[in-house]
Amino acid sequence: MMQPPEENDCPSPPAEVVNRWALRVDSYLGGRANLHWRVSRDGRPLVLRRYQEKPIGDIGYELQVLQRLDALGWPVPVAVDDLLVVDGRTWGLFMWLPGASPAVTESTSELRAVGRLLARLHADLETLVDLGQRPGCQLAEALVADPVLTRRLRDYERLFPEQAHILRWHADRANEYFDSLDLRGRRLIVIHSDFGLPNLLYQDGNLTGVIDFESTHLNHRVSDFALAWRAKRDEIVRGYDEVRPLDELDWALLTPTLWSWVFLGVAEEIHAMTTGAITPHGFDWQVGVLRRRSPLMGVGAEYPNLPG
Repeated sequence: MMQPPEENDCPSPPAEVVNRWALRVDSYLGGRANLHWRVSRDGRPLVLRRYQEKPIGDIGYELQVLQRLDALGWPVPVAVDDLLVVDGRTWGLFMWLPGASPAVTESTSELRAVGRLLARLHADLETLVDLGQRPGCQLAEALVADPVLTRRLRDYERLFPEQAHILRWHADRANEYFDSLDLRGRRLIVIHSDFGLPNLLYQDGNLTGVIDFESTHLNHRVSDFALAWRAKRDEIVRGYDEVRPLDELDWALLTPTLWSWVFLGVAEEIHAMTTGAITPHGFDWQVGVLRRRSPLMGVGAEYPNLPG
């Protein structure tokens, strides 16, 4: 999802990129880690992306997923040129997709429709498993089993003990969940990784774009609920279940895959704090998600004496 630019905060792409691709820069679209501009070449509207300094996994994998989905008829922003590296930063040039993200109402019908659309997308994403795992990415259970994460959460206790306790409890419980499940031979799929209305484009009521595949990788299919569901949009899960019914193991994975997702990048962030590279800060977003409880999570998700 792109973050709208703040007023007077509109960087320009370097001249080398603009000249190399013979672009006209029309407007800055914003972004968080990755930055985006609407550009044109020979009158054709395109999107220019500057990837973050440390991209999420191998960029080539993302581009392959987009190409494959485009061939299957999905409106996705395929690359129109090879990647370009300028001054240590990677740049990509993509198709411009018409339409806009709809206003979010959080209505039952809206959320169920999102879930049904995700189910249909998964029907095609599961045909991409021959791509294997994206270099630089890992499965949900491996993320929370990482001893480096465990060690750095202990380090974090010296900075923010209350938040650290909540983080550690949920990491430990996620590990226990995964350890209790027989995942041998479990079929994985390529997932979108940030599916939801902000990353869907519509025009005149028709779907015109599914965007932001920057984190796409191989994982359990319910891992794709992590950012869409967030333990508060149960109707998305129910809508999905209408089209592609979840089995018993899927339901058991729903909670630990969400909690695992919350820890993406946390170990690295703590290390940056404890080494003085950045100012220590709280993990308010992560703790906020971990504190949520949904009827879909089951009794095992209960947290003792969770602070109000």
